[in-house]
Amino acid sequence: MSSEGNLKDNFKDRTLYFDFLRVLATLAVVILHVSAQKYHKVGVDTWEWQVFNVYDSIVRWSVPIFVMISGALFLNGNHDIKKIYKKNIARIILSFVFWSALYAAVSIYVSHCGWKQAFKEFFLGHYHMWFLYMIVGLYMIVPLVKMITPSRRHMEYFLALALLFTFIVPQAIAVISLKSSFGGSLAKKMVGYLSFYFTLGYAGYFVAGYYLSKTEISKRVKNIIYILGICGFAVTIVCTSLLSVWGQKADTMFYGNLTVNVMLESIAVFIFIKDIFSGRAVSNKAKKALRVLSKYSFGAYLVHALVLEELERLFGLHALSFSPFVSVPVISVVVFVISFVISGALNHAPLLRKIV
Repeated sequence: MSSEGNLKDNFKDRTLYFDFLRVLATLAVVILHVSAQKYHKVGVDTWEWQVFNVYDSIVRWSVPIFVMISGALFLNGNHDIKKIYKKNIARIILSFVFWSALYAAVSIYVSHCGWKQAFKEFFLGHYHMWFLYMIVGLYMIVPLVKMITPSRRHMEYFLALALLFTFIVPQAIAVISLKSSFGGSLAKKMVGYLSFYFTLGYAGYFVAGYYLSKTEISKRVKNIIYILGICGFAVTIVCTSLLSVWGQKADTMFYGNLTVNVMLESIAVFIFIKDIFSGRAVSNKAKKALRVLSKYSFGAYLVHALVLEELERLFGLHALSFSPFVSVPVISVVVFVISFVISGALNHAPLLRKIV
């Protein structure tokens, strides 16, 4: 990593790689959900399940990347408490209400669920809308986190604590529990006695996004990051497969966003895309296209689950309709395109553009 003096501003040109990462992460989320669509419908010892596992594993970085982009942007800007609540959090809440009401209405119409279930779905949101709850929580701590961002030393200390208590310790306890439930339970209780929460959850990704966006990294360190990232991908695929076959049911221990392997994937992807865009000329037409797609990505993320479910309900199109090798990428692209078209249309509707 570079010295304090090289912690420089990289935001003068709107930082185009953020737009690209946001669009790429949206596609990755779609691939993840298409892969998981029939994940539990086939046995873990079938080749179809193994294909789903590979596709699912290689896009686990999607949500962490969204969080890292948010951290890079929010911790760089001048966001006071009033602005955060009045503009940013208010918009997220409005979006949640709109989309959650839509999904609840579809459940009533399509699944004929009762009002109690619809009421529950409205307040909790569809399965992918947990992200909105999480991002609101991160926005709320922006003024506090910004107090440490002027100091590289303080940021690195924060990230070191996050690495230890958010990623390494919980995953180590989970691995210990595989061999000894007593040992895992004991370790978990010991860590619990610390009552340590400050750097837990997605705050580590939030700060890491800002830190990595502002830090120049040497070629040697980049190569190490890429090697570790490849190891992260391999661990996700192989360990998920082995544990699932061993237990004869899908084991998602290594799928978690807060696992060491997924963290390594996420950092590698972030740095790789940043590196690709560094110092490279991009045409104005390409910049404009990326910025438009980036603008529509939020709505595309929120609507893609509905598109995926309706394709199956109306046309019987799903991940097992034909070979998963082909079905996952093909359906993902179809859902991706339709979702962006819908989001684009909604962004041009005067009453909806501020909440989609």
